[in-house]
Formats: sequence, structure tokens, C-alpha cells
Amino acid sequence: MAEGHIKWYDDKKGYGFISSETHGDVFLHRSGIKKFGHFGFQKDDEVTFEIKETPKGIQAVDVEPVKTI
Repeated sequence: MAEGHIKWYDDKKGYGFISSETHGDVFLHRSGIKKFGHFGFQKDDEVTFEIKETPKGIQAVDVEPVKTI
């Protein structure tokens, strides 16, 4: 499971990017979202995700917000 934060996400367009120290910028499509935060995804929200190899590069799947106490 990889970790990163939302670089940007446009709910109307249905995609954005996650910034990860390990993987760099990772494409995020709405189909890869497992669970949103309370207000959807906002810039700098911390998330966990899996990496999927696609013909266009890596993509984030099973994306969900990091649970904070």
C-alpha cells in the first residue's frame, strides 16, 4: 500500500493526481477511488492507494483517505 497526498483533484472532470515520495505524481481517475473523505478530496489530503500499471503509465487504484485519530 502506497501513501501520498492529493496534488489536485477535479470532481467535475473526474480525475487528478496524487503526489507520492516513492512514485512521484500518480494519475487518479474517479474509477480508482475506493472511499472519499467527508468533503471529497481536497488538495493536500493524505491518502493510501495501490499502483496499477497501464499502457499510459501508473495509475492509483483503491484510493482512500488516511484515517486520522
